[in-house]
Amino acid sequence: MQSPESRTQSSFNTIGVIVGRDLIGDALIKLPFVRALRHAFPKAEIHWITSQGPTFYASALREATKNLIDVVDEQPEWIKGQGTAPHFDLLIDTRNRWREALAAKHIPHTVFLALAMRFLFSDRRPSLFDSKLPHMVDRLLQLVELASGQKPVFAGALPVRADLVQQARKILPEGKTYVGLAPGAGNPVKIWPRYKFEMLAELQANKGRVPVFILGPQEQADYAALAAVVPAAKFPLQDFDVWGAGFLTLDHTLAIASLLDVAVANDSGVGHMLAAVDCPLISLFGPTSPEKLAPRISHGKVIRAQDFGDDRMKAITWEAVDAAVDGMLRFSPLAGEEAKT
Repeated sequence: MQSPESRTQSSFNTIGVIVGRDLIGDALIKLPFVRALRHAFPKAEIHWITSQGPTFYASALREATKNLIDVVDEQPEWIKGQGTAPHFDLLIDTRNRWREALAAKHIPHTVFLALAMRFLFSDRRPSLFDSKLPHMVDRLLQLVELASGQKPVFAGALPVRADLVQQARKILPEGKTYVGLAPGAGNPVKIWPRYKFEMLAELQANKGRVPVFILGPQEQADYAALAAVVPAAKFPLQDFDVWGAGFLTLDHTLAIASLLDVAVANDSGVGHMLAAVDCPLISLFGPTSPEKLAPRISHGKVIRAQDFGDDRMKAITWEAVDAAVDGMLRFSPLAGEEAKT
């Protein structure tokens, strides 16, 4: 029988991934890990297992991730030690708690990997001399590397519903360069001032590009003011005549994001939605840490308030963000022709 150390990736027919729960932000942040796992083990049956609650991979993101995750088990009885647990060729515990890792190790498996206590309970571990990676996604990708023996490949985009893209094209027709602007965030300290988003939008409009504001429910009150200040801007999530629906879903936002040439977002859920379709993204950070939280995408840039002498978001200048947008468009393979001139 093969030892856990010699077990090759081709031998992993079933893979179990244990998480606590996944709210929408958690699920979006973990997408690079899910992509990397599927890329490393394209033929394996991947099970996503929650121990503490639901996961958006079973609801809003189920259709989009059906080719990445085969089975979603929300709080199965056997995760609580009740009943008979299935056997997994590879079992990964992402929860980073040693008691839970010890309990998970009793689930039948061939190879076990767990983040807890610097991989102490894992069958495979990085070198003890390696520094702990600050970003949660990088630590998850390290699990994939330990399992496969190869550098993880995590780039890619979620598939987007074709019917919604077609509708979004009525708002954002081909032939223009679209600059997405996501001015919201769950925590006010993470928000770049609205007037700076307005100035950025005007600067981009003056260059012949179309500012596209992505406004969630929390920013709905800003809609009228933004539309008045930046008349050239588009507000696709408020264009209910096109969508024919009074309640828009995550899929609508993903459809819009897939048509943007570049976007600017705070450290926010919308930022991770943009990253989910691999939209070229400029992420604005202040009091929170990009080393831990910045989206992992193919074309991304982080602008930190600290580089302007303060940790408050207002320290970031619109000139710096405007220049970053220009630079991203100049080198992005997705950019429209007029953006490159």
